This record gives sequence, structure tokens and C-alpha cells, in this order.
Amino acid sequence: MSASKQNFFAAHWDWLVAAVGFAVLAAAAALYAMSLGDSPEASANAYEAQLKTMTPSHEGVPSANLDLLQKALRQMKTPPRLDAVNAKKANFLASEGRVFCQQGDSDPKAKKGCGKPIPAEAELCPFCGVKQHVVKIEADADHDGMSNEWELKYGLNPNDPSDAKKDLDGDGFTNYEEFLAGTDPRDKESHPDYADSLVVSAPLKHTSLPFYFYAYSRVRNGYRFTFRRKDAKNKFDSTLSALLNDEIRSPDGKMKTGWKVTAFEQKEERRTIPGSKDPNLKRAVDVSTVELKREKDGKTLTVALRVPDIAVETETELTYKRGTERKFVVTKGTEFELNGSKYRVEKLAAVENGCEVTIVDLKTKKEKIVR
Repeated sequence: MSASKQNFFAAHWDWLVAAVGFAVLAAAAALYAMSLGDSPEASANAYEAQLKTMTPSHEGVPSANLDLLQKALRQMKTPPRLDAVNAKKANFLASEGRVFCQQGDSDPKAKKGCGKPIPAEAELCPFCGVKQHVVKIEADADHDGMSNEWELKYGLNPNDPSDAKKDLDGDGFTNYEEFLAGTDPRDKESHPDYADSLVVSAPLKHTSLPFYFYAYSRVRNGYRFTFRRKDAKNKFDSTLSALLNDEIRSPDGKMKTGWKVTAFEQKEERRTIPGSKDPNLKRAVDVSTVELKREKDGKTLTVALRVPDIAVETETELTYKRGTERKFVVTKGTEFELNGSKYRVEKLAAVENGCEVTIVDLKTKKEKIVR
């Protein structure tokens, strides 16, 4: 090789290496492009199309059987109930009821309990012999408020809570009400007291005579008695009168009071003159009285002359809240009937929150206070 060629390669060897490198890169790029073929977008679309045509080699996962789950949910809503446990027999479903031994005797000097667990029904501790305070708890399997023992006694189902609202003998009281009263739910004649459904529904009201005894005068056949109305607007409209055994009424007969004069007692008393310093200085005062009788019920009152305010009676209202609600006004001595049972009002008394009425059953003679 000539010296000029050797000097050329020596001077430009780096360019020659770079040219060869570029040529190799171009060849590699051409080979890579040839291996890819289509564009990336086209390749992606082709792959998705291929996936859609593919089918799984298996038939899929079978649906879950939810029967057991549904059954469990139903049992949670209505859990099974056990029949009454016989305390005299061992039962692996219910352990024996136990309490801690304690002193049941009220005597502070009595022996103290040992505190060990003992049967709940034990009256004496089997360990130390100390008397126990026993509280009897009656089983109620269906939680309807009636004990199993009572339901079985009267033919009811201790596992059916709906029978508490039923009326076995049709006397108008539910089985639950009969249980609370201790009556026989199979016997119509045995039922709670109807008076238990009474309540006082009004405050005490005091009534007085709407008139008063004003004067009397002698007439040919005896006496004429004059009365004055308390609600009259003037003295001309206030006059009422009657003869003995006649009804008290206005002079024209249009206003009738319903009261009759049945007796008269003329009398006087010597009383100290008001304002006098000498207690022995007295004068005669007319204190005559008439006896009045109310025609509607026979009630009688003794009314003194010129006494303006005469109490007639104290009354209140009772409401009967069984079946069709009834309201009636009662006073002392009022008799009333509830479903064939007769009662009489013995007493009315004011209390802090209203009033109370004492009634007596005319058949059994038992008293009851209604509030």
C-alpha cells in the first residue's frame, strides 16, 4: 500500500468506524421493522379479535347452592324453643339453676351464708344449712306473660304466644287478663272484676241548691214557704214558693225545681246580739227548717231559714273502658251495673292528682278504690 493511502486511513480512521457503526444500525433497524410487520395499533386490534374467537376449554363455575344459607337465616328469625325443662331430670340442654348461698333469715345474729353455689330452689344450703331467701320463678317458654304451669293447667299451649290475647271462655277477658287475676279462663262465671276497667275521668264537682229558704207565712191550710233563686237577675224573678208536700216552683208555674217540701219545723234560739259587750244580752232568732226531697231520686235535705249556700252533693265522672266505652256521673250512694254486676258508690274523696271513688260490690261486699 502506498504511503499516501496509509496516511489517509491513519488520519480518518474514526470516521470510518462511525460509518461502519451507522451501517450496522441501519441494517438492524431494517431487520426489526421487517420482524414487526404491521403497526402497533393494528397488532392490538388483531389480538383483541383473536381473544373474542377463543373459547374456554371448561364449562364454567357452577352456581352456589344457597339453601343452607336461607335455612340458617330463617332459624335466626325464629329460633327453635325448648319445651319446659323438668328440674327433676338431668338435661344436657339446660343446666340446673344455681345461686350463691346467702342469709335468708332477717335475724342479724343468724349464721351467715357460705357463699357456695347451691340449687336455686333450695330453702336450706346443703353445705352450711343456712336458711335461704327463695324466689320462685315460673317458666314461660313462649314469653307471653303466662307461666307454662298455668297454661298446661287450663289446656293452653305453653309454646304458642298468640293464646295470651285469646278469650277461651268468651267472657270478654283475654287469657292473659285471667292469668293476672287468678281466675279460670274456661269458666264464664270466673273472671276479673269488671270494676277494674273503671277510671275516674273528671275532677270532683260540688253542687249546691240553686235556691234557698227565705221565709214562711201562715195560710188557711197550713204554711206557705218562700224561696229565692240565687241566679235571678232581679228580685222580681227570684221568688219561688210551695205549700207542704208540694213542689217548689215559680208563681206562674213555668219554672219547676224538682224539689218538694216534705216537712217543716218552726223553732227559734236565743242568741247574743252581734256587737253587744254584754254576753247575757240576747234576742230570739228564727232558726226554722224545712225538709226537701228531690223527686228524681228521693234524696232529702234539711234546709235552715236564710242560709244561702246549701251543699247538695259531691259528684264526679267514671268511665268504663271495656267494650263500648261508657261515661256516667256518680255521687255518694249512686248504684250502677256493669255486665250484670251491681255496685254502689260509698265515698268520694279529693286526692293530690284528682279524686278517688270507693265502690262496693253489692254481691260480694268487697270494696274497691277507683282512681
